[in-house]
Order: sequence, then C-alpha cells, then structure tokens
Amino acid sequence: MKRALYPILAAASLCACLTPGGPTPRSPKAPDAPPPAVRWVPPEEWPLLKDDLPPEPLAKAAGRAVAYLKTLDQGKTFQVAGRSVGPQLLIDTAQDLARLRAETASPEELTARLKDGFDLYSISGASQPGGAFFSSYYQPVLKASLVKTDRFQYPLYKRPPDLVEAPLGLFNPKWKGESVVGRMDGGRFVPYFDRRDIDVRKALEGRNLELAWLETQFDRLDIHIEGSGLLELPDGSLKMARFAATNALPYRSVGLSVVGAGAMTREQITHETLRQYLADHPEGEAWLISQNPRYTFFELVDVPADGEPNGSTGQPLTAGRSIAIDTKSTPLGAAVLLKLDMAQTDEQGRLLGKAPTSRFAFCQDEGGAIKGPGRVDIYVGHGPQAAGVASKVWDAGELYLLLKKLPPRRQ
Repeated sequence: MKRALYPILAAASLCACLTPGGPTPRSPKAPDAPPPAVRWVPPEEWPLLKDDLPPEPLAKAAGRAVAYLKTLDQGKTFQVAGRSVGPQLLIDTAQDLARLRAETASPEELTARLKDGFDLYSISGASQPGGAFFSSYYQPVLKASLVKTDRFQYPLYKRPPDLVEAPLGLFNPKWKGESVVGRMDGGRFVPYFDRRDIDVRKALEGRNLELAWLETQFDRLDIHIEGSGLLELPDGSLKMARFAATNALPYRSVGLSVVGAGAMTREQITHETLRQYLADHPEGEAWLISQNPRYTFFELVDVPADGEPNGSTGQPLTAGRSIAIDTKSTPLGAAVLLKLDMAQTDEQGRLLGKAPTSRFAFCQDEGGAIKGPGRVDIYVGHGPQAAGVASKVWDAGELYLLLKKLPPRRQ
C-alpha cells in the first residue's frame, strides 16, 4: 500500500507548484552525461598489461583473427572512438601483439613495449558505467544418437528450408547490413516458429529435419544456448553439431526465469543445479523451456583437429583467447585485454574460487544475449572443467581494446 502513496504525493507537490503564490517551478538539473563507451587511455593511465596464459594460444587466436580480416573488403572501415580503422590496421595489431607477447616475459617490459607502438582504449557499458561485464560459454559434450530410441528422445534440427533471411538493405540503403528472419505464411512474411511452437507443439515434426537425438531436455537447451556441441554416439565416435542458424527471436535466459519464479537465487544457478531443477520438475518443463523463444538449428560435421567450434568469423575459437562481443560497438578481429576476478574450477568442474585474471584475447564471435559496449562472453573450451567455469562467470571487470599507432604521415 505504501507504494500507492508516491503518485498521490507527487501530484500534490505538482499542484502546489502551480498554485498562485506557491514556489516558482525550477527546471530540473540535467543529468550528468554518461562516460563515453570507448575512451582513449593516456599512456600515464595505462594499467599493467599482464597476460596470464601461455603465448602459443594467443598466436593461434591471432592467426585466426588475421585469416578472417583478410577476407574483408580492405576498403571497409570501423569506427573506434571517432577513429576510422581499416582491416589492415587490425591485422597489424594482431600480428604485432602476438609477436611482442612471445618475445617478452615480463608484464612491465611488455607494457612498456606496447606503449611505444599501440594506443589503448577502455570500453565500458551503460549497465556497468566505467567498466565491462563478463559471462562465459563453452562447448558441451553430450551423449547422442543419430536415430530416435527409448533413451534418446529429444531431436536437434537442421535449418528448415522455409526459414528465410531477408536483407533489409535491398529495400532501403539506410538499412544496409540489417536483416529479418521469418517464413512465408499464406502470402505474408511472419516470424519463424518459436521454441514453444517447435518443442511443445511439434511444429517441425514429420519434416525429416532431425539430425540427432539427445537424452534430456536440458541437454538440448544447453547446446542451443552454447551454439555448438560435441556429440558422443553409442559406438564411441564423435560428431560436431555446429551452429547453422537461429529463428532470430529474442534470447531470454532460462536460468533467470527460474530466479524470477522464486525457485532459486542468482547465486544458486549453476549448470548442475539448473539441470537438476528441470529433472525434478517435469510438470513445469513446457513452461520453462518456452521462456526462451530463440531456437538454434545445426549441421553435423566431422570434429576438427582441435575440437573447437567456429565463431562468427568462420574461424575456430581458441579457449581462453576468444570472446563474443556486440559488433555494433567492437569489430570482429579486434585485439583486447580482459581484467576480472574469474572463476577457477577443478577437472570435474567444481568451483575452487575466483582469481584475478588478466589476458589478451580476440573478438571472434557474437551472441544473442551479448548486447552493448563492454558486454563480453569468454569462450573457455569443452569438457567438465569448461562447463564448470561457464556457469560461474558473471562478473564486472575491465575491457581494453588495443590498436597499432598510425605511422607518421609522408604525404
């Protein structure tokens, strides 16, 4: 009831201001302008650029970033803090950063050498002023079958032929690069089926779209959220279910839906507690899975040599060195430094604690829930240890972008 008094008191105050003889209304003070999302950092303000992982995975991630950047139109530019940046500058940044990291063991010496040839930019988000916010993702390894059995009842679907992506730039140049996804229904273009339609109402059943079958509903949710997975078949062989498309509907966290329903706190949500909750409450399964309308479609491929999935760049991700970002604020292929207190787990995925983490990485992926500057999803690999980390990273920290300085003008 107290909440109902606030609009009444506000209205009374407003009437007093408008009554003759009452106080003269004043214009409210304008709120302070938010700090810029991307800010150049003067050399005297640089943090220590420490890298807590071996240099070899960084060189691998850098090579993959370069391979992607070389596929771009070299006349393309990205805006970084008001500065136009071409793919070649990102290539030079990746190559020189990997070289300097391999040559330099001391963080102090590495920071000094990077100051000589690089600019540093801090990136922060509106939801985390002055800083960044981190989560983590991984590639699940799941028991599966290529045929439906009593044990394996939950299908993964390939991309349906009626799922259409319409590039909006064809209709208006101002929408270049934007698209909508849907299907044709009686001459109308409508949104594609959501998760309730597909998994509860069986909208795709009987269309020969099944690629493989999983053991549990949670396994299916897990691989949909992560975007790819390794499937362990009954004969012991492995296949990769690789991302093919989504229905492009909004992503909503099933875990946060459980929190919103009052069943668990945010601190209690882990990979295993969410799995157990779904197993313990089969009567609520249809409601729970329907909270996330986004649906992922896959393709089955042989497992690549290092077992890692491709990111949005079309290049394999590198555990601990690849991140997903919002490409509207940070370009794919960019080199960054992450700083946060990050979960550490044992080989079984059990939490050991959190440790200060500082490392270089490359922007090589996107995610449905990764929106805005300063929002980062760290790829941590596959297996139980990675699964444990992925469900326990939900932390504020710092994010910096590195760019090679432009050479002196000669013309």
